[in-house]
Amino acid sequence: MPPTMPEKALFFDSGPIISLVMSRLDWILPQLKTQFGGKFYITPSVKRELVERPITIKRFQFEALQVLKLLGDGVLEVYQNVPTQKTTTLINLANNSFRMESKTLDIIQEGEMESLASAQELGAAVVIDERTLRLFVENNKEMKRLLEKRFHKNIIPDETKMNQFSGEMKGVTIIRSIELVSIAYKIGLLDAYIPELKEGKELLVNSILWSTKYNGCAVSEDEIEEIKRFLLK
Repeated sequence: MPPTMPEKALFFDSGPIISLVMSRLDWILPQLKTQFGGKFYITPSVKRELVERPITIKRFQFEALQVLKLLGDGVLEVYQNVPTQKTTTLINLANNSFRMESKTLDIIQEGEMESLASAQELGAAVVIDERTLRLFVENNKEMKRLLEKRFHKNIIPDETKMNQFSGEMKGVTIIRSIELVSIAYKIGLLDAYIPELKEGKELLVNSILWSTKYNGCAVSEDEIEEIKRFLLK
């Protein structure tokens, strides 16, 4: 028998879905999924963050219903085979890697870690907007500076645990909602929004990139300018 091919999949943390919903861009997901030709997954913990908790709060109920519709339409699917032992091990590693005064810092949430562990197991990419986890995976040497800037206190890293965590996650591809929005623009999904103005395309690109940033995607102004140049060339 021929070897089984790995499943083509993309895992979403809660942040990118929230960013797209709040930016009124969640409608691009069905067409992006068709272009991708694979599964769009969320894990059970991410579903709790996106639906089960917010649906009990009036302010967030409609956003929860929008996510429920994506699930009902089959655009998003709940991945049930989360490697729970690996997820627990990685959470413990990450959340014992940094100390502030006498306490360890809980820097990773369950949904994020379920997404990463599941993506790694399937050889899939993961969509995460939060800066901390991306930096921890991609460049952990910058974590101390980031956390000290965030908490305005001295942070003591445990380099052994840091490097063990980053080593476990080596090779996992992380993308952000702003990259998904950029792809949607590049393949023409947003053409109907280009106004009949001299700089219409630039106005649209600016609006979608900044909307994504202001709705939760961790991206710098310099990165936005770089993405903008790429999209408009």
